[in-house]
Amino acid sequence: MFVKVQCTFCQQTFDFDSTSGIPRIDCPHCGRQNEIEEGTGQTHEPAPRGNSQMTPVKPCPACRRPVAHDVVLCVHCGYNFATRKKPGDKSWLAANQGWLLLLGFVLIALAAGATFWLHPNDDELPPPPEALAQPVPAAKPAPAAAAATNEPEAPADATVAAKPEKAPKPPPPPKPTPEEIAAQKAEAERAAAEAQKAQWERNLRLQLATRAPPYEINEPLELRRKNGLVDKGTLTSFSGTGTGRVVLVATPTGEIGVPLIQLDNSSRLRLDPEYREAYIQHLLETRGPSLPADPPAKAANNDL
Repeated sequence: MFVKVQCTFCQQTFDFDSTSGIPRIDCPHCGRQNEIEEGTGQTHEPAPRGNSQMTPVKPCPACRRPVAHDVVLCVHCGYNFATRKKPGDKSWLAANQGWLLLLGFVLIALAAGATFWLHPNDDELPPPPEALAQPVPAAKPAPAAAAATNEPEAPADATVAAKPEKAPKPPPPPKPTPEEIAAQKAEAERAAAEAQKAQWERNLRLQLATRAPPYEINEPLELRRKNGLVDKGTLTSFSGTGTGRVVLVATPTGEIGVPLIQLDNSSRLRLDPEYREAYIQHLLETRGPSLPADPPAKAANNDL
Protein backbone atom coordinates (compact mmCIF):
# COMPACT_ATOMS: atom_id res chain seq x y z
CA MET A 1 0.00 0.00 0.00
CA PHE A 2 1.10 3.62 -0.54
CA VAL A 3 1.91 5.73 2.46
CA LYS A 4 2.97 9.33 2.86
CA VAL A 5 6.61 9.67 3.85
CA GLN A 6 8.57 12.83 4.68
CA CYS A 7 12.05 13.51 3.40
CA THR A 8 14.57 13.76 6.19
CA PHE A 9 16.53 16.49 4.33
CA CYS A 10 13.99 18.81 2.61
CA GLN A 11 10.97 17.94 4.77
CA GLN A 12 8.82 17.44 1.64
CA THR A 13 6.32 14.54 1.57
CA PHE A 14 5.90 12.01 -1.20
CA ASP A 15 4.16 8.66 -1.80
CA PHE A 16 5.96 5.37 -1.06
CA ASP A 17 4.87 1.76 -1.62
CA SER A 18 5.46 0.14 1.73
CA THR A 19 5.04 -3.36 0.26
CA SER A 20 7.93 -2.93 -2.19
CA GLY A 21 10.54 -4.00 0.36
CA ILE A 22 12.96 -1.30 -0.82
CA PRO A 23 15.05 -0.09 2.16
CA ARG A 24 16.16 3.17 0.55
CA ILE A 25 14.47 5.67 -1.79
CA ASP A 26 15.53 8.95 -3.38
CA CYS A 27 13.44 12.02 -2.57
CA PRO A 28 11.79 13.26 -5.79
CA HIS A 29 12.16 16.87 -4.56
CA CYS A 30 15.77 17.19 -3.47
CA GLY A 31 17.24 13.93 -4.75
CA ARG A 32 18.65 12.93 -1.36
CA GLN A 33 18.49 9.27 -0.36
CA ASN A 34 16.27 8.32 2.57
CA GLU A 35 16.25 5.04 4.52
CA ILE A 36 12.81 3.51 5.15
CA GLU A 37 12.09 1.71 8.43
CA GLU A 38 10.31 -1.59 7.95
CA GLY A 39 6.74 -1.65 9.16
CA THR A 40 6.58 2.03 10.12
CA GLY A 41 7.26 3.74 6.83
CA GLN A 42 9.36 6.33 8.64
CA THR A 43 12.40 7.82 6.93
CA HIS A 44 15.73 8.70 8.36
CA GLU A 45 19.18 9.47 7.06
CA PRO A 46 21.03 6.40 5.86
CA ALA A 47 23.90 5.28 8.02
CA PRO A 48 27.29 6.37 6.72
CA ARG A 49 29.41 3.72 5.11
CA GLY A 50 33.01 3.50 6.33
CA ASN A 51 32.92 7.07 7.64
CA SER A 52 31.35 8.34 10.81
CA GLN A 53 30.73 11.77 9.22
CA MET A 54 28.36 12.26 6.19
CA THR A 55 29.86 13.91 3.09
CA PRO A 56 28.03 17.13 2.13
CA VAL A 57 26.17 16.94 -1.17
CA LYS A 58 24.81 19.41 -3.77
CA PRO A 59 22.30 19.01 -6.60
CA CYS A 60 23.57 18.80 -10.19
CA PRO A 61 22.31 21.83 -12.24
CA ALA A 62 21.81 19.56 -15.26
CA CYS A 63 20.06 16.46 -13.89
CA ARG A 64 19.10 17.76 -10.39
CA ARG A 65 20.50 14.62 -8.73
CA PRO A 66 22.65 14.85 -5.57
CA VAL A 67 26.40 14.68 -5.93
CA ALA A 68 29.30 15.23 -3.54
CA HIS A 69 30.01 18.85 -2.74
CA ASP A 70 33.62 18.77 -3.94
CA VAL A 71 33.18 16.83 -7.19
CA VAL A 72 34.06 18.40 -10.57
CA LEU A 73 32.04 16.03 -12.79
CA CYS A 74 28.52 14.75 -12.12
CA VAL A 75 28.54 10.95 -11.87
CA HIS A 76 25.02 10.78 -13.28
CA CYS A 77 25.09 13.04 -16.41
CA GLY A 78 28.73 14.13 -16.70
CA TYR A 79 28.05 17.83 -16.02
CA ASN A 80 31.33 19.77 -15.54
CA PHE A 81 31.08 22.16 -12.61
CA ALA A 82 34.24 24.01 -13.69
CA THR A 83 33.19 24.76 -17.29
CA ARG A 84 29.43 24.63 -16.51
CA LYS A 85 28.88 22.43 -19.60
CA LYS A 86 27.85 18.90 -20.35
CA PRO A 87 30.07 16.65 -22.48
CA GLY A 88 27.66 16.86 -25.43
CA ASP A 89 27.37 20.68 -25.42
CA LYS A 90 29.19 22.59 -28.16
CA SER A 91 30.68 26.04 -27.79
CA TRP A 92 29.24 28.99 -29.70
CA LEU A 93 32.21 29.05 -32.02
CA ALA A 94 31.92 25.35 -32.75
CA ALA A 95 28.16 25.59 -33.35
CA ASN A 96 28.52 28.53 -35.75
CA GLN A 97 31.74 27.50 -37.44
CA GLY A 98 30.10 27.10 -40.89
CA TRP A 99 28.50 30.55 -40.81
CA LEU A 100 31.75 32.13 -39.65
CA LEU A 101 33.65 30.55 -42.55
CA LEU A 102 31.04 31.78 -45.05
CA LEU A 103 31.19 35.30 -43.60
CA GLY A 104 34.98 35.26 -43.91
CA PHE A 105 34.83 34.28 -47.60
CA VAL A 106 32.31 37.09 -48.28
CA LEU A 107 34.51 39.69 -46.58
CA ILE A 108 37.55 38.52 -48.56
CA ALA A 109 35.61 38.76 -51.86
CA LEU A 110 34.39 42.29 -51.03
CA ALA A 111 37.90 43.42 -50.15
CA ALA A 112 39.28 42.01 -53.41
CA GLY A 113 36.55 43.72 -55.46
CA ALA A 114 37.14 47.09 -53.76
CA THR A 115 40.86 46.79 -54.41
CA PHE A 116 40.25 46.04 -58.09
CA TRP A 117 37.95 49.02 -58.62
CA LEU A 118 39.97 51.52 -56.59
CA HIS A 119 43.37 50.47 -57.94
CA PRO A 120 43.19 49.58 -61.66
CA ASN A 121 45.93 47.72 -63.46
CA ASP A 122 49.01 49.56 -64.57
CA ASP A 123 48.15 48.73 -68.22
CA GLU A 124 44.96 50.79 -67.99
CA LEU A 125 46.67 53.93 -66.65
CA PRO A 126 47.42 56.61 -69.28
CA PRO A 127 51.11 57.09 -70.05
CA PRO A 128 52.74 60.14 -68.45
CA PRO A 129 53.14 63.20 -70.69
CA GLU A 130 56.46 63.46 -72.45
CA ALA A 131 56.98 66.94 -71.05
CA LEU A 132 56.80 65.50 -67.52
CA ALA A 133 58.67 62.28 -68.30
CA GLN A 134 61.67 64.01 -69.92
CA PRO A 135 61.98 67.70 -69.05
CA VAL A 136 63.41 69.75 -71.92
CA PRO A 137 66.15 72.20 -70.89
CA ALA A 138 65.32 75.86 -71.46
CA ALA A 139 66.87 77.38 -74.58
CA LYS A 140 69.54 80.00 -74.09
CA PRO A 141 68.63 83.53 -75.20
CA ALA A 142 70.11 84.61 -78.51
CA PRO A 143 72.73 87.36 -78.57
CA ALA A 144 70.41 89.60 -80.49
CA ALA A 145 67.87 89.35 -77.72
CA ALA A 146 70.54 90.28 -75.21
CA ALA A 147 71.47 93.33 -77.27
CA ALA A 148 67.85 94.31 -77.54
CA THR A 149 67.64 94.54 -73.79
CA ASN A 150 70.13 97.44 -73.85
CA GLU A 151 67.80 99.59 -75.90
CA PRO A 152 65.77 102.15 -73.98
CA GLU A 153 62.27 101.14 -73.12
CA ALA A 154 59.40 102.76 -74.91
CA PRO A 155 57.30 105.14 -72.89
CA ALA A 156 54.32 103.62 -71.12
CA ASP A 157 51.92 105.86 -73.04
CA ALA A 158 52.99 104.29 -76.36
CA THR A 159 52.02 100.79 -75.21
CA VAL A 160 48.48 101.80 -74.41
CA ALA A 161 46.26 101.10 -77.39
CA ALA A 162 44.22 104.02 -78.58
CA LYS A 163 40.54 103.70 -77.81
CA PRO A 164 38.35 103.52 -80.90
CA GLU A 165 36.42 106.68 -81.49
CA LYS A 166 32.65 106.47 -81.37
CA ALA A 167 30.97 106.66 -84.74
CA PRO A 168 29.06 109.90 -85.21
CA LYS A 169 25.32 109.61 -84.96
CA PRO A 170 23.54 109.85 -88.30
CA PRO A 171 21.74 113.13 -88.83
CA PRO A 172 17.99 113.00 -88.19
CA PRO A 173 15.83 112.68 -91.28
CA PRO A 174 14.54 116.00 -92.61
CA LYS A 175 11.08 116.97 -91.54
CA PRO A 176 8.46 116.76 -94.29
CA THR A 177 7.21 120.01 -95.75
CA PRO A 178 3.56 121.05 -95.41
CA GLU A 179 3.03 120.18 -99.07
CA GLU A 180 4.40 116.64 -98.52
CA ILE A 181 2.24 116.19 -95.44
CA ALA A 182 -0.85 117.27 -97.38
CA ALA A 183 0.03 114.93 -100.26
CA GLN A 184 0.51 111.99 -97.87
CA LYS A 185 -2.81 112.70 -96.18
CA ALA A 186 -4.61 112.94 -99.50
CA GLU A 187 -3.04 109.68 -100.68
CA ALA A 188 -4.17 107.89 -97.50
CA GLU A 189 -7.71 109.25 -97.88
CA ARG A 190 -7.86 108.18 -101.51
CA ALA A 191 -6.62 104.64 -100.63
CA ALA A 192 -9.30 104.37 -97.93
CA ALA A 193 -11.98 105.61 -100.35
CA GLU A 194 -10.91 103.13 -103.04
CA ALA A 195 -11.07 100.27 -100.53
CA GLN A 196 -14.56 101.41 -99.47
CA LYS A 197 -15.72 101.63 -103.11
CA ALA A 198 -14.35 98.15 -103.88
CA GLN A 199 -16.22 96.72 -100.89
CA TRP A 200 -19.42 98.51 -102.02
CA GLU A 201 -19.04 96.99 -105.51
CA ARG A 202 -18.62 93.47 -104.08
CA ASN A 203 -21.75 93.88 -102.00
CA LEU A 204 -23.70 95.18 -105.06
CA ARG A 205 -22.68 92.24 -107.23
CA LEU A 206 -23.59 89.81 -104.42
CA GLN A 207 -27.05 91.35 -104.01
CA LEU A 208 -27.67 91.34 -107.77
CA ALA A 209 -26.58 87.69 -108.05
CA THR A 210 -29.02 86.80 -105.28
CA ARG A 211 -32.04 88.80 -106.48
CA ALA A 212 -31.59 88.58 -110.27
CA PRO A 213 -29.27 85.70 -111.16
CA PRO A 214 -28.51 85.19 -114.89
CA TYR A 215 -30.67 82.64 -116.73
CA GLU A 216 -29.04 79.33 -117.73
CA ILE A 217 -29.65 77.30 -120.90
CA ASN A 218 -32.70 74.96 -120.60
CA GLU A 219 -33.97 76.95 -117.61
CA PRO A 220 -37.65 77.99 -117.54
CA LEU A 221 -38.09 81.76 -117.83
CA GLU A 222 -40.66 84.53 -118.06
CA LEU A 223 -39.75 87.45 -120.33
CA ARG A 224 -41.37 90.81 -119.96
CA ARG A 225 -41.20 93.24 -122.88
CA LYS A 226 -41.29 97.03 -122.70
CA ASN A 227 -44.72 97.01 -124.43
CA GLY A 228 -46.18 94.82 -121.65
CA LEU A 229 -46.19 91.44 -123.45
CA VAL A 230 -45.04 88.40 -121.47
CA ASP A 231 -43.40 85.35 -123.08
CA LYS A 232 -43.10 82.10 -121.09
CA GLY A 233 -41.01 79.08 -122.08
CA THR A 234 -37.54 77.53 -121.81
CA LEU A 235 -34.28 79.26 -122.74
CA THR A 236 -32.65 77.40 -125.64
CA SER A 237 -29.90 79.71 -127.00
CA PHE A 238 -28.89 83.16 -128.29
CA SER A 239 -28.27 84.49 -131.78
CA GLY A 240 -26.92 87.70 -133.33
CA THR A 241 -24.54 90.31 -131.95
CA GLY A 242 -24.70 93.86 -130.62
CA THR A 243 -28.07 95.55 -130.70
CA GLY A 244 -29.42 92.76 -132.94
CA ARG A 245 -28.81 90.01 -130.35
CA VAL A 246 -31.88 87.76 -129.90
CA VAL A 247 -32.82 85.29 -127.19
CA LEU A 248 -34.48 82.03 -128.42
CA VAL A 249 -37.24 80.64 -126.24
CA ALA A 250 -39.12 77.36 -126.68
CA THR A 251 -42.84 77.96 -126.01
CA PRO A 252 -45.79 75.56 -126.14
CA THR A 253 -46.63 76.92 -129.61
CA GLY A 254 -43.06 76.73 -130.93
CA GLU A 255 -39.71 78.47 -130.73
CA ILE A 256 -39.68 82.27 -130.82
CA GLY A 257 -36.94 84.90 -130.91
CA VAL A 258 -37.10 88.02 -128.75
CA PRO A 259 -34.63 90.90 -129.28
CA LEU A 260 -32.82 91.84 -126.08
CA ILE A 261 -33.41 95.57 -126.65
CA GLN A 262 -37.19 94.96 -126.41
CA LEU A 263 -37.02 93.48 -122.88
CA ASP A 264 -37.63 95.51 -119.75
CA ASN A 265 -34.88 96.19 -117.21
CA SER A 266 -35.46 93.16 -114.93
CA SER A 267 -35.57 90.61 -117.79
CA ARG A 268 -32.61 92.09 -119.70
CA LEU A 269 -30.42 92.10 -116.56
CA ARG A 270 -30.75 88.30 -116.42
CA LEU A 271 -30.09 87.69 -120.14
CA ASP A 272 -27.67 90.39 -121.42
CA PRO A 273 -24.15 90.32 -119.72
CA GLU A 274 -23.07 93.65 -121.30
CA TYR A 275 -26.23 95.39 -120.11
CA ARG A 276 -25.75 93.87 -116.63
CA GLU A 277 -22.16 95.20 -116.35
CA ALA A 278 -23.19 98.67 -117.61
CA TYR A 279 -25.96 98.73 -114.99
CA ILE A 280 -23.44 97.89 -112.19
CA GLN A 281 -21.05 100.66 -113.31
CA HIS A 282 -23.94 103.14 -113.47
CA LEU A 283 -24.89 102.36 -109.85
CA LEU A 284 -21.24 102.71 -108.77
CA GLU A 285 -20.99 106.15 -110.32
CA THR A 286 -24.34 107.43 -109.11
CA ARG A 287 -24.84 105.72 -105.73
CA GLY A 288 -21.43 104.39 -104.71
CA PRO A 289 -18.92 106.26 -102.54
CA SER A 290 -17.04 108.96 -104.41
CA LEU A 291 -13.24 109.19 -104.56
CA PRO A 292 -11.44 112.33 -103.42
CA ALA A 293 -9.83 114.54 -106.03
CA ASP A 294 -6.20 113.87 -106.98
CA PRO A 295 -3.58 116.14 -105.41
CA PRO A 296 -2.26 118.90 -107.72
CA ALA A 297 1.12 117.26 -108.31
CA LYS A 298 -0.44 113.92 -109.24
CA ALA A 299 -3.04 115.58 -111.46
CA ALA A 300 -0.27 117.40 -113.34
CA ASN A 301 1.57 114.11 -113.86
CA ASN A 302 -1.61 112.50 -115.14
CA ASP A 303 -2.08 115.36 -117.63
CA LEU A 304 1.43 114.80 -118.95
